[in-house]
Amino acid sequence: MKKKEPSAQTIFVIDFDGTISVNDSTTMLAEKYIPDMHRGYLRDIRAGKISVRKYIKDQLEALSITKEEYISTLRNEMKIDHSFKNFLTKNWDFVIVSAGTLQNVYYSLKEKDIYISPKKIISNQLNFNGEKMTVETSRRYFDQENGVNKAKVIEDFQKQNYHVIFIGDSISDFEGAKAADIVYAKKNQKLTTYLQEQGIAFFEYQNFDEIISHFHRRQGGIALTNTR
Repeated sequence: MKKKEPSAQTIFVIDFDGTISVNDSTTMLAEKYIPDMHRGYLRDIRAGKISVRKYIKDQLEALSITKEEYISTLRNEMKIDHSFKNFLTKNWDFVIVSAGTLQNVYYSLKEKDIYISPKKIISNQLNFNGEKMTVETSRRYFDQENGVNKAKVIEDFQKQNYHVIFIGDSISDFEGAKAADIVYAKKNQKLTTYLQEQGIAFFEYQNFDEIISHFHRRQGGIALTNTR
C-alpha cells in the first residue's frame, strides 16, 4: 500500500464477485449448468493448479444457454450486498473492476434495479452466439493469471493524481490491494489473510454500510486504526 497524503481526487476501485455480490457469478452459473466440470475446476483452483482466468473463461465458454437464459439466471440466483445501494447514494467516484466479465456485473446489478453504466465497469467482454458464449479478454488490462490486471487499473488512476481506495475479498484482488493507497478487505476472506501475512495495512469490513461509516469518520478527521 502506498503511503501518501490524499490528493484532491479520490476514487473507489471495487471488486464485484464476493464484494458487491454475495455469491460468485461464474461459480453460480457453473454449479447450475455444468456441475460435473465445475467440481473439477473448483478442486483445481483451490489447489492452485489453474489460474483465476482459466477458471472463469473455460467454464463460461462451456455453458450451453441463450443470452435470455443467462440473464434470467443472474436475475434469479445472484445476491447483491443490500448496502451497496446505500454506497451509491453518496455519489462518490468509483469504478468496478472484475476478473469475470462486464456482462456478469452489468446484468447481475441491472436485474436488481441497480443501473451502472458499462463505462464504469472494467472487465472482460462476454460475447453471445446462440447458446454459446466466448470471453474476450481485456486488451488494456489483460493479465494471464487473473484475467484483469487490477494493479494496473489502480496505477493508471494514481498517475492521474487520484487517491485510490480499493475494496476486495479474494485471490484476484491481491495485486490490486498492494497497489492501492487504502484497502478495505472483506472479513474472514482470502484477501484479509493475504494482507495479514504480507504485513500490509487494511481496514476490515463486512458490508458497504461499514465502509460508508468508516469513510465518513475518516473524512471528519478522526484518527482510525488499520487492521494488520
